[in-house]
Amino acid sequence: MANGIPELRRRRETDRRLSFGIYLVIILILVGLMIAVAASMGIYWAHRMPWRAQYPLGPYPYFGPWFPLHLAGWIIPMVAIGIALSIVHWWYQWQLYSRRNDHIERAKRLKMSLSRWLREKHQIDLADWTSSDMQLSLREQLRSTSFFVLWVVFSYIFGLVGFILTLVCWYWLTLDYAIHERGELEFFRRVSQKLKEKGISFDPEILHPLIPRNMALYIVLMIIPGVNMVWGIWWCYVLFHDPNLHFETHEHWEFQLEKITGESGPSVTPESPLEILKRRYARGEIIKEDFERMKEDLSAE
Repeated sequence: MANGIPELRRRRETDRRLSFGIYLVIILILVGLMIAVAASMGIYWAHRMPWRAQYPLGPYPYFGPWFPLHLAGWIIPMVAIGIALSIVHWWYQWQLYSRRNDHIERAKRLKMSLSRWLREKHQIDLADWTSSDMQLSLREQLRSTSFFVLWVVFSYIFGLVGFILTLVCWYWLTLDYAIHERGELEFFRRVSQKLKEKGISFDPEILHPLIPRNMALYIVLMIIPGVNMVWGIWWCYVLFHDPNLHFETHEHWEFQLEKITGESGPSVTPESPLEILKRRYARGEIIKEDFERMKEDLSAE
């Protein structure tokens, strides 16, 4: 379809779901292994090294023949676990960072393709609907890969700068989705109004919109020593949860667009509307009354 909407087929490619539970379990296992290795090394050191005999009182320690040369038997595993911990952490951070770019870029092209399709098929002109929201334009800008590289590098060579860059990136990854979803909701509401004039039904409303996050509070709590450890876990959870929830909203919009435009969705076998509805009900996203009402609407169609 030359004038179709190919972005619909790329939904599963860009809207990648990430599990915070899996990430947290892997991190905890690696940290636990590192603690276990360090503890075993400390126990050996305490029981096998005659500290008082080998370390006389003086400004410099004396490493005699009792110094355990096979200490590498603990150091090597600790270094390996530390490297694995870093790889897992930064791999997930990159997935969070890159999927934000991938999704927003696809969503912008989707709106452009849909606007063109509506103009060609239904003579609906959306040219005068171009958003002048500067905040939205700012939040939908592409986030640079070089910035992510600097974030990783400074996190190891200059901890304070790395921490500041962490706050900046997490701020982006949290607020960008909320502003982006607000702009999309406004766009699809306008599309729905115009389609309704043509006798075409499109439901733009969101059952579970993203919760507005108080970013000033998030940043302040991340600065307070002690509190930032617990709060950092919660904020990291938000970074996984909010995009996943937004992608659920996109499924709601895009499934309707696939029916309206006749454009096929992702290459994998799609779920039927009833299957999607049952899954959302089973997960507690909709109440029984909404489930029954939507089920009747689908039956009527």
